[in-house]
Amino acid sequence: MFGYVIPDKENMYIKDFNVFQGYYCGLCRALGKTGGPMTRLCTSYDVTFYSVLLHSIAGVDPKIERKVCGLNCKKKPMVEVDDLSLKSADVAVLLTYYNVADDIEDGKRSRLPIKWRLNLRKKAASKRMPEVDKLLKREFGRLSKLEKENSDSIDMVADCTAVVMRDMTRLLVETDENIDLFTYNLGRLIYLLDAVDDVLEDSKKGRYNVIVNNFGKCEDKAEYLEKNQEELGFLLRSTYNRMVESYNKMDIKVGEGVLSNTIYLGLNLQIERLLKGVEKCHTIRL
Repeated sequence: MFGYVIPDKENMYIKDFNVFQGYYCGLCRALGKTGGPMTRLCTSYDVTFYSVLLHSIAGVDPKIERKVCGLNCKKKPMVEVDDLSLKSADVAVLLTYYNVADDIEDGKRSRLPIKWRLNLRKKAASKRMPEVDKLLKREFGRLSKLEKENSDSIDMVADCTAVVMRDMTRLLVETDENIDLFTYNLGRLIYLLDAVDDVLEDSKKGRYNVIVNNFGKCEDKAEYLEKNQEELGFLLRSTYNRMVESYNKMDIKVGEGVLSNTIYLGLNLQIERLLKGVEKCHTIRL
């Protein structure tokens, strides 16, 4: 479920891109500080965005300095590691762990080594944030149960990741109704994007996919998306519009350029690409 919450780099101000890179490198540093070199692989654009979001909600404007990257020995803008950065690092580990565990349950046995390598770091994150771990275990368990039941309820299945995003944010920072609605619909949208993205692969391998359950098996992705363009477009756009409506009512004080670019342009671009049948969403190079 990673790789969808990405800024639109081509239409991003240089100052905002530097801020995003600072958060990205800051997340990587926090992961290295709390778990070692291998844990840095949990760094993602999605959790980088989430770190910016947490700092914005909390009204914490972190210090950004140019420091030498331990991986390529180049100077880059980096957010100074603070409490929210450390929490974001633990979130990155927990989300990766449970996402990998879900993939393994779906039959992707090649991901077993990743789960084993993350086991100790996951235990450490769980100890620091037991309520977040409890939430993820519960909701991923609920998702697994619905998948085993071969549920065709899009709302019920997408609700699992939606609740994760909303309730996890509630546990980490103080939220209000608009933030709750925003994070809920963001989590729902991420699940739906992933399901639409995987219709062909899941159809071929006989894996569970709620979109396939509702619209039938996919043999040709371009043809499938064209045939169901109106319904799938409405499904994604209605969730996206509810998310944007809530975001517009939020009091954004920190990282507004990064957040607005990702929400108004980046996510919108991902939806357009998926509906056109592009195999996998592009990432940006930092």
